[in-house]
Amino acid sequence: MNSKYKILIVEDEILVASDIQESLESLGYTVQGMVDTAQKAIDAVENELPDLILMDINLKGEMTGIDAARQITKDHDVPIIYLTANTDMDTVSKAKVALPYGYISKPFTDKDLRTNIEIAIFKFANDVKMKMESEQFNTFFDLKDHGKSQLIIHGSNGLEKINIEDVYFIEKDNDNTIVHLYEDEIVTDRSFEEITGLFPKKSFVQVSKFYVINTTKVFAVKYPEIIIADKMTVISVDKEYREMIRTINSELGEIVDNE
Repeated sequence: MNSKYKILIVEDEILVASDIQESLESLGYTVQGMVDTAQKAIDAVENELPDLILMDINLKGEMTGIDAARQITKDHDVPIIYLTANTDMDTVSKAKVALPYGYISKPFTDKDLRTNIEIAIFKFANDVKMKMESEQFNTFFDLKDHGKSQLIIHGSNGLEKINIEDVYFIEKDNDNTIVHLYEDEIVTDRSFEEITGLFPKKSFVQVSKFYVINTTKVFAVKYPEIIIADKMTVISVDKEYREMIRTINSELGEIVDNE
């Protein structure tokens, strides 16, 4: 179960980094990568956002791990746990500035590692949930993962992170809302209006009381129906939305208008 969590190791002692990697993998986590400087850590996060970062405070080079953490958390939502052999109050005070989700003193055991990681992940997920609820679920969480806008949706299986462009259509199902992906779907008890309001109106349009579609996923339009690509799902278009579909129709190359 833990393997779904991708962890970035930032440690300038190669033997220590290798030991941490071995420990993480034995505990069931996925090591996204290992870097040995603050700048490499910043670059690694820009390339691919991890689920958690283990950050050594005293790194070689001009920037410390604290400097890297400040830069990363300024642009990204990601939990960071500090690793350090220094437990003096001055170091701790400096470390607190970047609001870490944990602080592990070297040397540490696998139990220390797992406990701190699980607490950090739980606390981060709870923080995200509270943030979403306080803002009435009307905020995009731009996680800057390869430049793709993403959303975190509280579904029936907990918090789910999705790429907006991977969504095919959104369906109202009684009191629930279903976000349809290629091979998966996320069911949430948030209202249809709340969820659809999160998506960009330029590419997501409403075609009935029960459906909002991603226009980039339309395979064909055959009035009064739309066929969704890949999934080949057929969605009926309500009369009041058909003028909007004519616009989509005119922008697609391989479609058929049977009205």
